[in-house]
Amino acid sequence: MKDTPIQYADSSINPVMGCDGCELWTPFGRVMLKLEALLRSYPHAPAKSLVSAAARKVTNNLSTTSELYAARKRVAGDLSALLRLPHLAAEALEDIIRKECKCYAGHLGTMRAGHKGYADAFEHPTLFPGRLAAAANWGPPPDSDRKHKPWLLHNPRIIFISDMGDALSRAVPFAYLRNEIIESVQSPLGSRHIWLWLTKRPARMAQFGRWLAERGISWPENLVAMTSVTSNANAFRIDQLRRVPAKFKGISCEPMFSELNVDLTDIDWVIAGGGSDILAEPFHLEWALQLRDCCRESGTAFFLKQLGRNPTFQGQVLSLMDHHGGQWDEWPDPTWKIRQVPTQFQSFDKQPQTTQH
Repeated sequence: MKDTPIQYADSSINPVMGCDGCELWTPFGRVMLKLEALLRSYPHAPAKSLVSAAARKVTNNLSTTSELYAARKRVAGDLSALLRLPHLAAEALEDIIRKECKCYAGHLGTMRAGHKGYADAFEHPTLFPGRLAAAANWGPPPDSDRKHKPWLLHNPRIIFISDMGDALSRAVPFAYLRNEIIESVQSPLGSRHIWLWLTKRPARMAQFGRWLAERGISWPENLVAMTSVTSNANAFRIDQLRRVPAKFKGISCEPMFSELNVDLTDIDWVIAGGGSDILAEPFHLEWALQLRDCCRESGTAFFLKQLGRNPTFQGQVLSLMDHHGGQWDEWPDPTWKIRQVPTQFQSFDKQPQTTQH
């Protein structure tokens, strides 16, 4: 992720900017229901119909979560004043909105909406063809990166696809994904790299794999299929991921919201970490250590990326200077410092190139 001090991939590229929703970016209607529920919880609160009317009035020109997030201070203040609620109600209302908007890509996409290279609205993915083809020209990781990121040693360049959106969003055509991603990844230059393709829609990724097969196109060996698993509630994505015809598969458990009880059969890589947003939920190190042990049992590479903004261990809050919790020097236990990359990645071509990033 671009704003993370220590990355597991050495580069990122975005063929699609924006995303049509996930558990880290709650749909507009659900956020409004939570706001109304809080409003009705105050003593002497107006009737439900009046609360709903006030909410509609204050947000009558908004229709997406990104718009609501951008206007959160005004919305919270206007609602509090209109319903004559206690002074602190505005802060609580604003926090409701912020807690439902945990996606860093959503934050950045909202702040930069409409600017060059960004979607007009985060909820409406915009295509930017040619970015992966350009990335395929990049050379191996520079020595400076390898010095500070030892997990890159003996590995080709690792490029993270779609860090600012989800290329498997419903509106993105399969033909575009073939042209932009598959052709770039399996090109002579692209085949030198490892490409990580992360999605919260692994079922659609598997569908795309079948679509390719019907056209006689194989899934490139150096294209790692990955999905996000933040809690047991969405662990079903792992079964969907297993149906993707990729040689290598991984899961990103970041942010982790709970202990995960998952089957790691056919999973080559697990990346874990805590949330770094201002109102991040507690990240219990015990969850990560339990997942680490599961990886050891299954022979899966484990990568603890960051402890997040709100890490705890054995009931104690860990005080870290880095609000991402990604600086190894601050981690109190050296046994937590595990950043493994699947050893199979070393088999890909790593020869230096004349074209450099």
